[in-house]
Amino acid sequence: MMTGSHRYELSDESASQSPESLFERCHWLYALCREYFFRDHTREITSALFPSGNPANGTKLLELGCGPGLYACRFAKDFPQVTATGIDLSKRLIRRARARAANLQLQNCTFLVGDAQALSQLAHSVDAVIVSRLFLIVPDREAVLTEIFRVLRPGGRCFIAEPTSGIVSRLPLSAMWVLARMTASPWEKFREPQQVEVMRPGEFLKLVQGLPWASVDVRRDDWYQYAVCEKSEARINEQSWSAA
Repeated sequence: MMTGSHRYELSDESASQSPESLFERCHWLYALCREYFFRDHTREITSALFPSGNPANGTKLLELGCGPGLYACRFAKDFPQVTATGIDLSKRLIRRARARAANLQLQNCTFLVGDAQALSQLAHSVDAVIVSRLFLIVPDREAVLTEIFRVLRPGGRCFIAEPTSGIVSRLPLSAMWVLARMTASPWEKFREPQQVEVMRPGEFLKLVQGLPWASVDVRRDDWYQYAVCEKSEARINEQSWSAA
């Protein structure tokens, strides 16, 4: 998948921080979970997004809800011909991701504060999208998937990984709530829900099949459900389906 040489532009002002997010207050705890406890899907992502095993020169990769930027940095490091961008609402997690890229001396890796539900400046500019555990916490899953479809180039692919165990999946957010309550005023509010809702298989399938992908491959194991969605090579009139 060949692309142009432009870089992404997304203003930090696009991310509202009121009320405060648990991912700001307890950013280090979430980063710890992401870095050491969540499953590493690098192998699955590589085979799904780059079947040949080697991305084409100039490939643009986007990691949504990137947190500390593990996947964006990993693919930028392993494939110097890729330009990787990570987007997350948490400014503190983005600072952590930028520090990781700087420590690795990655010139082809960028991190921006932004909302996965509103990627207005990235239309048709991305070859590959990585989404891991994001649908657990976003308020509008359909809006995120619609944005993914819109920003992908014709022929682009996205990889989605969502956990299937409700109890295990709720632990990180529950721990952040406990920590936040220990350090916050009694009346202070946070924008995340009290607990995450894991999608049932039928719900997950309905979500990923809700857009006119050229192909959707859905798989499941004991802990995760996956979808690899490919956009048609032919450009689609998106106004017609988005208004339906």
